[in-house]
Amino acid sequence: MESALVQMFKALGSESRLRILKVLLTGRYSVNELVSILDMGQSRVSRHLKLLMNANLVSVRREGTWAYYEAARPADKEETTPWFDSLSSTRLDLPGAQEDDSRRQICLELRRQKSQKFHDQVAPQWSMIRKELFGNEAVIEHVLKPFKNEKIIADLGCGAGELLPKLVQSAELVIGVDSSPAMLDQARLVIESQNFVDRVELRLGTLEHLPLADSEAGAALLNMVLHHLAEPVQVLKEVRRALCASGRLVVCDLVRHDEEWMRDKYGDLWLGFTDKEIGRFFQQAGFEILSINHYDAPRAGILVAVAQA
Repeated sequence: MESALVQMFKALGSESRLRILKVLLTGRYSVNELVSILDMGQSRVSRHLKLLMNANLVSVRREGTWAYYEAARPADKEETTPWFDSLSSTRLDLPGAQEDDSRRQICLELRRQKSQKFHDQVAPQWSMIRKELFGNEAVIEHVLKPFKNEKIIADLGCGAGELLPKLVQSAELVIGVDSSPAMLDQARLVIESQNFVDRVELRLGTLEHLPLADSEAGAALLNMVLHHLAEPVQVLKEVRRALCASGRLVVCDLVRHDEEWMRDKYGDLWLGFTDKEIGRFFQQAGFEILSINHYDAPRAGILVAVAQA
């Protein structure tokens, strides 16, 4: 029987598997997405994935009927393996490898477009959808509790602006950011109706490229946003850039679940997250995690995580 080390080196001895692993070091992808990114047949990709999984280089996360593959990072095992970092930063001089990243960006853009199209369509009903998820105001109070006497709070993915009136009670200025013009139109109605126009700024922009200067915000909120993002870690890194030193980030999102129908009804890209995944996201983005708490809600459990830049 082959040792784990032999299996690992055999798995790394294939140019195709090196390309797959390099892509998976950037995030999670389904088999169909890997087929389009790598321009390989599905059976070939599946075969290589199996060998990488047998060598403990790749892990799979199943969400309902979908399966997503990602690199089995050393951090999961509390050990360091320098070649992981080396492969991440190395340009692979292999046939087809140079086009992988551009095709990967196309794949991620398709994810973003799908999510934004959904939110543009449901903008007028978004407040009702949020209530279906939260149930009552109890969870909202836990989300808002970490914010106290802030100069600037950034509500990232502010949607229809339901939380803007509550956030202004804890800040001199609240900046609401969303990529959907339809959502910002709804948010503008909220702040105008409650006469908060001078204390709220609405900015159109993606979370991957925030319309915020370096260290502009003292605190930030991602409320029911992470599971709509194509690349959660990249967004958290961008949030880290926009926060001042020791700035606080609050993430409210769904606990991992198997309610597949929520993809269609709510436009979800991910079916929630485990505490371990949230912790790893924060760590990779340069945050220190302060707490993670769970709360009951009608559709799925909700977690509220607090971290510091």
